[in-house]
Amino acid sequence: MKTILIFGYSGLGLVSACVVQAQSSFGLRNGDRGVNAPVFDAQGAPLAGGNFLVELWGGATSDSLAPALAYYSRQRVIIPFLTDTSAGYFRDSYAGRDGADHPTILSVPTFGWAWLQVRAWDAQLGATYEDVLARGLGGYGESALFYAQGGAVDLLSIPAPLTGLQSFSLRAVVPEPSTWALLALGGAALGWGARRRPPPP
Repeated sequence: MKTILIFGYSGLGLVSACVVQAQSSFGLRNGDRGVNAPVFDAQGAPLAGGNFLVELWGGATSDSLAPALAYYSRQRVIIPFLTDTSAGYFRDSYAGRDGADHPTILSVPTFGWAWLQVRAWDAQLGATYEDVLARGLGGYGESALFYAQGGAVDLLSIPAPLTGLQSFSLRAVVPEPSTWALLALGGAALGWGARRRPPPP
């Protein structure tokens, strides 16, 4: 009996230590638990399917945002949008991860408050938000910053909802000029410069 009690208290101590050291978890979804914030393209159509991706960013301060990482695997959680009548919404299906491997903000303790932002982009322009941002062609967008309380990370917990998330739209895509258009522009500039040159004496 004494041995069982010792093991029992040891187990509780380990669980407590894990909770203290854990970070705040959030569910990457925008269509339930009081969160209704669809995401749209620049023309106002809801984003749908794998051509559009979404990711949660967060931090302890509003100027320290970083991608949320799955707690156990430490991988970025980038997911596609839903389709049909659920277009504009997203729901993390934990594909390739354990069902308890919740997106977490590593700089915020369990049940702590985090500054959050949801970022979305056109997957045809890049694999990550940063890739698309660097191209400078549009096709990406982000929610307004919001402040929400996180959940715990363990097998029995449910990650906290994205309470405070508001709808947003992607920036319009400005296509890159084609090679022929650049050549034509260069030729026109050369011709204009030649006409402005004074005749030789």
